[in-house]
Amino acid sequence: MEWVVLVRYSEVAVKGRATRARMEKLLASGIREMLEREGLQGRPVRVEGRIIVEEPSSPAEAARVIARVMGVKSVSPAARIAFRSLEELVEGAASFFAPRVRGKVFRVRARRAGSHSFTSKDVERLLGARLLGEGASGVDLESPEYTAYIEVRGDQAYLYDEVYPGPGGLPIGSEDPVLVLYSGGFDSTVAAWRLLRRGSPVHLLYYDMGEPRALEIALEAARILARRYAYNYKPKLYIASFAGVAGIVRSQVKPGYQLLVLRRLMMEKAAEIALGEGIEAIATGESVGQVASQTIRNLYLISRMIDAAILRPLAGSDKDEVMEEARRIGVYDLVSRQIEVCGRAPNPTPRGDPRTFEEEYSKVADLPSPQVRTIDLLEG
Repeated sequence: MEWVVLVRYSEVAVKGRATRARMEKLLASGIREMLEREGLQGRPVRVEGRIIVEEPSSPAEAARVIARVMGVKSVSPAARIAFRSLEELVEGAASFFAPRVRGKVFRVRARRAGSHSFTSKDVERLLGARLLGEGASGVDLESPEYTAYIEVRGDQAYLYDEVYPGPGGLPIGSEDPVLVLYSGGFDSTVAAWRLLRRGSPVHLLYYDMGEPRALEIALEAARILARRYAYNYKPKLYIASFAGVAGIVRSQVKPGYQLLVLRRLMMEKAAEIALGEGIEAIATGESVGQVASQTIRNLYLISRMIDAAILRPLAGSDKDEVMEEARRIGVYDLVSRQIEVCGRAPNPTPRGDPRTFEEEYSKVADLPSPQVRTIDLLEG
């Protein structure tokens, strides 16, 4: 009997042969990188439908780290045994589970991969009967105190009782990169996480409005996001000096259009940076109708003439959903302290007039491009 980590994936499994093989390699690479980042040992090995992490230095700790890897559906520390017959399989599984089920109401859940002379139900029935004879107090298939899981693959079986849910999605690197307009608040952080989950390497663009505390929180949140979830690439944070731009907009643009014009200038700067980095898509944390600047009409005005694909991962989400997701990601406490800087502009008209918007925008359209500095989020 030896301990390994059993890694499951779902969406990757339905891809065509060549695409699946490529994504499995990306997933194995990400697992290896994340374990090394946490100072853990383990050797990911691809098998049919699974990745097995061999020789983990700490199976439980490794499983918890791997459960953060994009593309992973679930993870389990597992004891692996070899067998030559159903009787030998049941005997080995009983020796593992008997001490764990003693005095408890339990159930057995078995699954198989490969060709065998027995079924999964045979394993569940025989192992369940054996464990009852070893001191378990009863069987409950719906609400047990303990579940004994057994996965049979060829002539080996994996025995486990813990399942850590993963984020699912696709391994990072399976899609093209995206530049996210990033404030360090709930919406942009969750938007970035969702794009990582879809396999895109994510870089972040922060607009510095001259609030040191806001920049500090955004940088800290960006580093947490990168260190906990980003792999297979080097995530960057671009910081654009936008305080001067915002001041000019406030002095020259009508109050009801100031925030809309400022958002258009932000989108243009993002598209400019993205183009220079070979990135074809930019993304925001905007949600339809959440605030006046995010009505359909105003999103249209802000986005018109932007030379990049524009993604809005939160378009159909409400604030409660976003905040709950921030909790799961592990950034809620930090981003809840973020300062709303853009929100200091007067409330925009909820349905901007296209002609008036363009007239107001033309007043500041030719401003000099703000300076930008870059931070490697996995360094320092």
